[in-house]
Amino acid sequence: MTERAKVAVEKPSGKELWIPCAYCNTVTSHKILTAVSSEDESEEGDIQVREDYWTVQCQGCKDVSFCHESRCSEDAVFLADGDAELRPTRKLYPARVQGRPRMRGVYELPHPLLEIYTETHSALCNGLPILAGIGLRAIVEAVCMQKSSTGKDLKQKIDSLASLGLITADGAKILHSLRFMGNKAAHEVKKHTETEIDAAFDVIEILLQGVYVSPKRAAKLPPAPA
Repeated sequence: MTERAKVAVEKPSGKELWIPCAYCNTVTSHKILTAVSSEDESEEGDIQVREDYWTVQCQGCKDVSFCHESRCSEDAVFLADGDAELRPTRKLYPARVQGRPRMRGVYELPHPLLEIYTETHSALCNGLPILAGIGLRAIVEAVCMQKSSTGKDLKQKIDSLASLGLITADGAKILHSLRFMGNKAAHEVKKHTETEIDAAFDVIEILLQGVYVSPKRAAKLPPAPA
C-alpha cells in the first residue's frame, strides 16, 4: 500500500443505514451524522481499499453509535454474469447482535457478576464464541461463589445450588450442560456454534433473573394480606 491514504470528510446529505440498534432490539433506520472516508491502493494499483467511518443515530430511540465499513478489491465476489461485487465488512461500536440486548435488570446483579456478564455478552456480540463459552462457565462459577454453594468442584457446587433451593433439579442439569460447554471451550478450544451460544445465553439469563433480579423486584411488591 502507499504511505498515505486519501482522506475526505463528507457531507452525510440525509444518508441512512439500516443496522441493529443496541436499545431498540431490532434493525432500525440510522441517520448518518458525520462521515469520513479514506481510499488507498497498492503501488501497482491492483489492490484498492475504501474505509468509511460514520457516526450514526437511531431514528427510533435516538441513541448515537459508530459504524465502520470497509471494502477491499481482494475480497470481490464474482457474480454469475462475470461482474465483480465488493461486499463490505461492517463493524458497529458498541458491538451488538440483533435480538440480543443485555438482559432487563442487569444492574441488579452484584458488581463482580455484572462485570463477567458484560464481558461475556460483549464476546457474544463480537463473534468470539470460544471466549463466550468460557464466560458462560465463569458466570455459573460466580453464581456459586456469590451464593456460597459448597463442593470441591463446579459439578458439586451446581448440585449444591439445587439443594439450597435456588434452582430446580432440571435447572441443575441444564447448568451442567453449560459447564461442559465451558470446559470444552477452555480446555479443547472448542468453538460452539452461534445457535448453541445464543441458547446457552438464554439459559444463563433465566438463571440470573431467577436468582437475583426477580427476588429484588418481588421485595418491592405490597405484602400479601394475612
